[in-house]
Amino acid sequence: MATRKTLNYYMNLNWSYTIEQETYRNKKYFIIRVNEFPGVCTDAETVEEGMEIIQDAIRGAIKLYLKNKELVPEPIDEKDFKGKIAYRTLSRRHYLIAKIAKKRGKSISKTIDDLVDAGMESLTQLPSLRC
Repeated sequence: MATRKTLNYYMNLNWSYTIEQETYRNKKYFIIRVNEFPGVCTDAETVEEGMEIIQDAIRGAIKLYLKNKELVPEPIDEKDFKGKIAYRTLSRRHYLIAKIAKKRGKSISKTIDDLVDAGMESLTQLPSLRC
């Protein structure tokens, strides 16, 4: 028999946040988004204030999911990942990665890591903060 997860259970999960600093009319403020809940965000003059305020938004989102008997999205835990990925690609791409790896004197796996890291950096304006 499955046990029903409570509001308290969800409120104690390790949610992840994206925090961006903005300026409006020469005044700085922070926008805080909960990565697991699209559309759940707040803004505040300090990160600390925003982190307190966002808890109410998280609580409200969870209550809505529970009320509607919907599955509440849960944060993923880094410990659940072992670093093994089965990756299939085109033979041409495999060849090009091997060529880059040889030129750099690195393994194909390390070269793929470097390429993925570079791609993630180019897609990320500010680092995501794990709170």
